[in-house]
Amino acid sequence: MMKLFCMALLAGCLCCGSARSGVRMVDVVEDMVEDDAFARAVETISSRVKDSASCKKVVEELNREADRLEKSWREAFMSGEPATREWCRMADAEVRLYRKLEERWEKDGEEKTVSLSELENDGVITHEEAEEGFAALGRLMWVSKTAIDSLDDLIAGAELPLPSSPDGDSYEKLLAWKLTHEYSLSSMLRNDPLVNGRLEKALESCWNDGVLEMMKDAVSRISRERKFLLIRRSADRKVEETERISKLPPLTPEQWCWLQKQEHDPQLMENSIGDLLTVFPLLLKQEEGEKADPLEEETIRYWMSFPARRARVWREKLRKEEGR
Repeated sequence: MMKLFCMALLAGCLCCGSARSGVRMVDVVEDMVEDDAFARAVETISSRVKDSASCKKVVEELNREADRLEKSWREAFMSGEPATREWCRMADAEVRLYRKLEERWEKDGEEKTVSLSELENDGVITHEEAEEGFAALGRLMWVSKTAIDSLDDLIAGAELPLPSSPDGDSYEKLLAWKLTHEYSLSSMLRNDPLVNGRLEKALESCWNDGVLEMMKDAVSRISRERKFLLIRRSADRKVEETERISKLPPLTPEQWCWLQKQEHDPQLMENSIGDLLTVFPLLLKQEEGEKADPLEEETIRYWMSFPARRARVWREKLRKEEGR
């Protein structure tokens, strides 16, 4: 369930903006964090689905909720980009999001929820009814992506390329950077030879078993320390992203929607989820009382601090704009 919870919250909160009138995206983001609609949906299925009739009723409720959320996201996207004060509120919501993810991860092993697959296996519902339930959960998970995908006509009117900052940085450069190996933690770990096992395999081909056995502890230590370094680097990259965004020029509503469409790229969303699923097991290990060395503890604390560091970037920009 934890992986689904991460995906649901991040699918809604990866891309944030706000409205000048009507539905404000900052309010949608705050509601997503506070309301926890996807987790509630999973719990509703577990507690209320007892037969085919109750399954049908629950699925209808979930689809109505998905309709409501998709409408809110669509209107929020169309309303335009955020003002600095609204970015501050969204950054604070991100801090609360990661605290909630931490709490959810800690409780995940304690919660006894019954899945649709289990209900199907136990004969409570049919395969077709389980599929309808999964479809409803999928809609709730990807409401923001569905909303932005419905705005292609508006996006087609965006003037491209997007405006650049005086120092030559641009939204397009930022997007391209986020798709490289140096931004995503999970991607960095997959491609780093000191972490992914390629170094050890290379040594195996060069040294005999006796030499390799003597070097085993050193190789393991180097790999571990490199992993922690990349985790810290990932946190810094997320703060750097915010610093770059805060310096870029404003966008029209059409340009803003174009940007959000790119931010919902499946690879970007997969990388963000992968980053969470890389870090949170280390956090869980500490919560379960397993012995962790000071370097590991310090690394996890550093990574978990990045939302607060991003919030400080926006508060500093707001302070300068207001002349305080």
